[in-house]
Parts: sequence; C-alpha cells; structure tokens
Amino acid sequence: MGMLYRRKKKDPATGEFVEVGPWWMKYFDNGKPIYQSTKKYDKREAIAALKRAEHKVLEGQREGPLVYRTKYEDLVEDLKRDYRLRGLKTWTRRQYNLDRLKPVFGGMRIAAITTQRLQEFVDKRLQEGAAPASINRDLDALKRMMVLGQRQTPPKVGKIPHFPRLTENNVREGFLEHDEFLAVRGAAPDYLKVAMTIAYYTGMRMREIISEKGLRWEQVELHETEGRIRLAARQTKTNQPRVIYMTGDFLRVIQKAKELRDRDYPHCPYVCHRNGKPFNNLVHGWQAACKRVGVENRTFHDLRRTGVRNLVRAGVPETVAMKISGHKTRSVFDRYNITSEEDLRQAAVKLGEYIQEKKVTFTVTPEALLHSVSGKVASQAIEKWRRGRDLNPRSSYPDTGFREQADELVGDGTDTQKNAQSRSQSGD
Repeated sequence: MGMLYRRKKKDPATGEFVEVGPWWMKYFDNGKPIYQSTKKYDKREAIAALKRAEHKVLEGQREGPLVYRTKYEDLVEDLKRDYRLRGLKTWTRRQYNLDRLKPVFGGMRIAAITTQRLQEFVDKRLQEGAAPASINRDLDALKRMMVLGQRQTPPKVGKIPHFPRLTENNVREGFLEHDEFLAVRGAAPDYLKVAMTIAYYTGMRMREIISEKGLRWEQVELHETEGRIRLAARQTKTNQPRVIYMTGDFLRVIQKAKELRDRDYPHCPYVCHRNGKPFNNLVHGWQAACKRVGVENRTFHDLRRTGVRNLVRAGVPETVAMKISGHKTRSVFDRYNITSEEDLRQAAVKLGEYIQEKKVTFTVTPEALLHSVSGKVASQAIEKWRRGRDLNPRSSYPDTGFREQADELVGDGTDTQKNAQSRSQSGD
C-alpha cells in the first residue's frame, strides 16, 4: 500500500516546519520501497499518479529509483562490462554502432527515449544514406543496452519502447567457380595465395586465418598424403574448437608454403605472413587480383560462401560441413549454402528424368500385371486403378503413346489374354 507526503521546510519567520513543494509518493516494488515525486501540487492528481505507479508494478513494469536518472552513457558502461565478462570478440564492431548513436542519444535520459525518437533516428540515418542493415545494427546495440539496464538491481530501465525495424535485402550471393578461383589465385601476390586456398577449401573466416591471432604452424600437421589443422576455441567466433583435414591441391599448397617458410623465415610462426610478419588487411591485394583477371564484385568473404557451397555439392552431410566451416546455427549456414543457376538447371534435369522414369514405370505396370495373372483379373485391376484416379476407361491421356498401350491392354478379357499368350510364345 502506497502513501503520499510532502517534504517539510523550516519557515524562517515562524521557526515552524511547513509542507512545501509537490506531493511525493512511496510505494513498494518487490518488497523494496520506492520514493518518487509525483510532480503534482494537487492532492487528487497526486493520488492518481500513485495509483498509476502501483498499477505499473502489478504489470511488471519496473519503476525503480534509477529509472529516471539513468543516462545513455551509464548503459554504455554496462554494455562494455557485459562484453568483457562474456568474452565476446565483436566489441570493435559494436563500437561503430555506439559512435552513430552518441550524437543523437548522448546525455539523454533513457526514460526519455521513446518510439518516436527512435523513428526520428531512423529517418536521420536514412537521409544520410545508411543501409537498412546498418541502421538495424545500431538499434540492436541500443536495445541490448536497455535490456541489460532492465536486468540490474535496482533496475535502471523501465518499460522498453517499441523499436522500429527496417527490411534488410543485403544478403550477399557472391561465390567463385573453380576456374575463377584458380585465375584469381594465380594473379594474387604470393602472401595472399595461402590464405585464399585455406578459405576456399575450408570456408574458414578471415580472422581465423590471418593476423596475429590467426593460424600458426604449431596447429598444422603435415604428412605425405594428408594433413590436419586444429583450431583452438579462442580463435573461433563461436568459441568451439575445430579439426580440418587437408588433401589434394589444398595439401600441396600448404606443404609448399611450409617449405618456403622453412627456407626463408624459419622462425615465423604464422601460416599466412608477409615477409615473415603477420598482416591484418588483404583487401587491396584481393581487389587487385580480381581486377587483373576480370572477376568483379567479389569479396574475400565470398570464398567462405564458396567453401560451404562446395562441401554441400560434394555430398558432405550438412552437419559435417557446419563442423568444418564453423557455423553454429542452421539458419546462418543456409545463407552461405548458395543456390546457383547451374543448381537450378540440374534440378530441372533431375525432375525431367524422374517424371520420365515414373512414366515408364506407369506404362509397364499393366504389362507386368498381364504376364502374371489372367486377362480378366488384369482388366479388373486396371479399371480399379483408373477409378482410384477418377479416370474413365477411354479417357484421354497426356501421352498418346500410353493411351494406345492402355487401350490395347484393356480391351476385353479374351483379347488381353491372347495378347499375353502370344507375347509369351514369341519370347517377347
């Protein structure tokens, strides 16, 4: 049960304490007292404000003492702490989102962030030419901050407003055919060839291959006919270790890279290096190689899509392919398993072959039936089959050849039996 009261102040003229200012309310949330100003000077209006506050508590809408004091910067610190405690590796990317949120919401109280202000932020970003996906990521960062604030004790955030969402249509569908990959790899600088080969055959992420945290020779086992790569959990985005085997062209490239490293830079621990030192950026070398051979609108990440696609086309079970590429969820894996026009053409060919096979089986079945039973029984079976499909005995068929066979087969029982006997005598 809540209560109302007014703060008292000593009157310098009389020396007595008198009530001044607006009405304050005291109510309880989960057993904890909440003291808050109603900002009302009329007691009836203050009573209504108290009832609204108690009603929000009953509905589960948190109204702790920090809800109206928490600012945007306070939640940024909570988000940083959450990333640090969970060991997430994408803080740099999230920082980009915060840099775009700060000019609009910096210094603002979280309770003042409404759906209308969020929509105004979306309009502003669209006018700046931002992509819908980028805007959604910005809003995701802000919403995550609010969720973390709402989970605090006492809560820093009350009711979270509705967040607008934009339709994203930026799903990339780029991949490289094998001849394109060979052409680009041949035109690429030497330091890039090994990284390209690993990405193409395994679908590994770029950050799992290059940089100081990338692949090291101590994780690679090389034998004459096969090799093996062991990725530690700390290196992967999903924090799950992986084992990848190497054969064929993939193995030969890695063996050659090991030979050159032992000869020129024996103390270099990195599989992908440039003059014995790790590198973090391969965009310029990649773009130059693509331009040199006329392969346009491709990114290095397209090699990851190509690797996933090739694994599936090679008949590797999708669960195994996900283990190799490091995909944790099926939804993301399906985005990488791209369907090309050649896949669609092959599907049409297989469908045609399937229909043709069903047609042949369909026309042969009555003949096989006639060879095994009497003509009368065969005719009854065919009529029963037709009735099950709502076909009349003399109905038209899409395939005129089959109609002639069906008419010949049905006839009357005597003709059918004679046909069967003549075929058996002729050895047909």
